[in-house]
Amino acid sequence: MIGEQSALGHRLVRSICFAQAGIDVARNRRVIEQTRTEISVALVALTEGNDAISPITNGNIRTQIGSVEMVWKGLDKKVAAFLSDTGLTDEEVLKLTFKSQSLEKLWRNVSQSLELQTSVNQAPEKLVRTRIIATATNQSRLLQEAGKEACLLHLAHGAQAGAAQVEKLKDILATFDQNIFDLTFVRPAQSPIAQPDALEQAAFNTWQDWVGLETLFEGVIENPNGQDMIDLLPDMSFGIEFLDTKLHENIAIFMSL
Repeated sequence: MIGEQSALGHRLVRSICFAQAGIDVARNRRVIEQTRTEISVALVALTEGNDAISPITNGNIRTQIGSVEMVWKGLDKKVAAFLSDTGLTDEEVLKLTFKSQSLEKLWRNVSQSLELQTSVNQAPEKLVRTRIIATATNQSRLLQEAGKEACLLHLAHGAQAGAAQVEKLKDILATFDQNIFDLTFVRPAQSPIAQPDALEQAAFNTWQDWVGLETLFEGVIENPNGQDMIDLLPDMSFGIEFLDTKLHENIAIFMSL
């Protein structure tokens, strides 16, 4: 649960950006509502517990979660305004990226604290499995952040994209590309145990889907201020959600082994 949360702030702002740009508005508004609910439910589960998990009692971690809640309340107010008749200006949407970045960093602190608490007595093979899951889960965060950054470049209304913004997007994509290659080809080759056919096929199919989506991101990087960029975004909006679903399905397969 914790690992997935770092992606949700970026997913929220990405969907707001696409909807603000008039791209796949109905579906992106549904994603906004769904993501908003997921974040709220997760915070309640971590502090109060539910049928699946016990509430966190560690004082330091609860303080960290309190910081997450404070930032989330600020972002949620903006989300509510966007979904209302009032809406947000393009400039206000562009500024939301700072809140999503803060949310990601705070969730990462919670995740690292929990990992430190639970990894002390883990066997080496369990640690390897945990790290694979962490890498795979982080792919969702990278994908959502890349989509957010690409859309925000467009929403700047033709203002010259700063070199730092483009370089940031390139770095995110390079990390995602390296991770998906490692998860699909390198780790299975290094594993002393053969992967089940279902996982191997699912991972390969996901990698192929990424190769197709990657070309859309490359188009944005090559000409971030070009008029053709608007033609790339509708397919990118759909492709990100489709690939994100595949990433979660792959994790589910791996976790079931």
